[in-house]
Amino acid sequence: MIGEIAAIVAGVNAATSAIKQVAETTNDISSISSFLSTLGGAEVELQRAQNEGKLSEADAVKAALAKKQIQETMKEIKDLFTMSGNGDLYQEAMASMAAARKAKQTELARKAAEKKKFWKEVREVMTVIAVLVLLLPMTLAVLLTWLTA
Repeated sequence: MIGEIAAIVAGVNAATSAIKQVAETTNDISSISSFLSTLGGAEVELQRAQNEGKLSEADAVKAALAKKQIQETMKEIKDLFTMSGNGDLYQEAMASMAAARKAKQTELARKAAEKKKFWKEVREVMTVIAVLVLLLPMTLAVLLTWLTA
């Protein structure tokens, strides 16, 4: 988990500094928009890590600080889009990111349900095999003993 948080924080730092550098040198919104997915993905990963509840104190602090940095950077990006007259483009990008996240979560949930179903079926098959291997010979032995007596 430590390496995971460190990687997320490094990605956030890189995206934030790149956005600030691009914002200072150009008015081209399209060059800034490529960092939105990096920040959005980092935000989701941080939330997932926090929800798992397996963070050490140091990682929890790093995650909270990174989350704050993401929020501030996203506000700066929104302001850049708005000031350039592209507020609607920002809203569209945010809606697209939200839709992509939802689709990813749906796919992950589907895969988790599939995996759960698979292991349930494996347990059922193993139970049937165990019954056949254990009970069938015992039943035959009891039946043979009763028939020969």
